[in-house]
Amino acid sequence: MKPGDLIQSRYRLGQLLGAGASGSVWAAKNELIDRDVALKVMPPEVAEDAVALQRFFNEAKASGRVRSPSIVEILDLGQAENGSPFLVFELLTGEGLDQKLLREGILSPEVLVEIFIGIARALELAHQQNIVHRDLKPANLYIHRTSHGELVGKILDFGISKIFDTTQNFTLTRTGCVVGSPAYMSPEQASGREDLDGRADIWSVGVVMYEALTATLPHQAPNYNALMVRILTQDCDPVMTRKPDLPPSLCAVVDGCLKREREQRTASAGLLASQLEGILRELRAARYRAEGGRRSSDRHLPSSIPPPGESRSARSVSRQRRRTRTALILIAAGIGLGVGLSVLVILSMTWLR
Repeated sequence: MKPGDLIQSRYRLGQLLGAGASGSVWAAKNELIDRDVALKVMPPEVAEDAVALQRFFNEAKASGRVRSPSIVEILDLGQAENGSPFLVFELLTGEGLDQKLLREGILSPEVLVEIFIGIARALELAHQQNIVHRDLKPANLYIHRTSHGELVGKILDFGISKIFDTTQNFTLTRTGCVVGSPAYMSPEQASGREDLDGRADIWSVGVVMYEALTATLPHQAPNYNALMVRILTQDCDPVMTRKPDLPPSLCAVVDGCLKREREQRTASAGLLASQLEGILRELRAARYRAEGGRRSSDRHLPSSIPPPGESRSARSVSRQRRRTRTALILIAAGIGLGVGLSVLVILSMTWLR
């Protein structure tokens, strides 16, 4: 395939965005509706592998089942003229989290929390649909910049997700096979257990947040076997030991995701999202206090919405002051009106004489 090719009489290929052993991703345009999209194309020879093909369609099924702003949207699925299966995605603007970390090293606590609230909420929806991603890592998380300039984390690649269904089981784990990226695997995943649930994804999110905050991984070893042994037998170093200046509340949340025993781990992605939302409020309030007042970005807010960190008593004092000012204005206006009437009366009497 090359730029300019037309797929299924509607998708015009543009720039090649990336390529690997399992296929390529292209920027394209749906010429029928004039919409920019992304095409993920699997070569015909790769599609001959039943497991690879199942992963390809597994990705479509999982992404299509869970609708969330933080999961890349699949728009179509088909087969090109040369026999290549393809998926059509929304076209994202931004960069993968792996590239962002490579470029910047770490994320600030506030940026990280803003991004991972959406990711945690999306995982909660997936887990409610009995879908476990099983391969969350920086390369499968994308930082998308919306048309309004906001940063939104997007979960990519549900190819090896495990979908528990009463009628079908789309697990791709062969007997004795460990699926996932070693450094981000939960202990139960590393041990090859089959009874995985959403807490395996929570562990992986914890590893990614740990890495994004400290530029280090919680478990490191010289080879795969040593890494598996360490994950299975040793607790993670608390995140604050790697970067002591991080907010303690955020460290506690990350550490809670990385408990070896999953019964002790953060219980759900929904709970994780709620914890992160509370931390975001703390971080914004602290930043507001540090900046010493209303920021220029706050000027568009309605006056009825208090700035971060303003207490109820402070708002009450503010309302009382406004009422006092209003009363003084009315008194002054009344005095002025009375004086004016007195002058008119005196002038009228003088004129009548």
